[in-house]
Amino acid sequence: MQNARSRASRMSPEDRQAAIVDAVLPLVAERGHEVTSRELAQAAGVAEGTLFRAFGDKTALVGAVAMEGLNRAGRPEETLAELTGIDPALPLERRLELVIELGRHRVAEVVRWMTVLRAMAPPPGADPHARLHAHRAALLDQRARQRAATVEGITAVLAPDAHRLRVPAEVAVSLIESAVAGAHLRIDHLAPAVPADVLADALVNGLAAPATPGAKKPGPGAPGEATSTAEPGPGTRPGSPTPSPEGNS
Repeated sequence: MQNARSRASRMSPEDRQAAIVDAVLPLVAERGHEVTSRELAQAAGVAEGTLFRAFGDKTALVGAVAMEGLNRAGRPEETLAELTGIDPALPLERRLELVIELGRHRVAEVVRWMTVLRAMAPPPGADPHARLHAHRAALLDQRARQRAATVEGITAVLAPDAHRLRVPAEVAVSLIESAVAGAHLRIDHLAPAVPADVLADALVNGLAAPATPGAKKPGPGAPGEATSTAEPGPGTRPGSPTPSPEGNS
């Protein structure tokens, strides 16, 4: 502990802040803004006074950690490397399953850190979203670069089967992105997320089997059974076969 404090005292203010953020990031990810200053100091291996000198107060430190968490969750270079690293020899369904799993992980991390930022109590009379507004430009820039990397990566995943696509590649990419976000962000939590392999199969093969040419839709009777609309002739009992037009021979 003493060695850590000695090293911290020799750091520049910027390096000290970066070292503290890196050390406490897992703790803040777990505890959010409920984490205490003492817990933060223990995780960073410094005295509480060092935290306050570096960041001013706990809220500023947690905000800096949340922003770093957002940066790590949306690194365009890592996203592109992960997506283009998917084996193109795998079946399309399996490749999309991996895309969905990677996307869900990143979306979960973004939601985690955005939740921490929103939960931070603002000073009395202050805009509750002021911290988000302050970082708006950086967040929008990162989001744009992350989206570009995602589009490029998913397009590369689809490339080996581009000839099979029934929609333009950009439409396929948008559908996959929507599936990733929609499957994860179930605000009501009333139903579990669709398994990645099931979702991937539905994206590739559709929701319904191809229609059989000439097949008729089931009528109001029993499933798979045709129902006659002919009126029964004279002497015909309900439920008895309808006489043949040729009559009896």
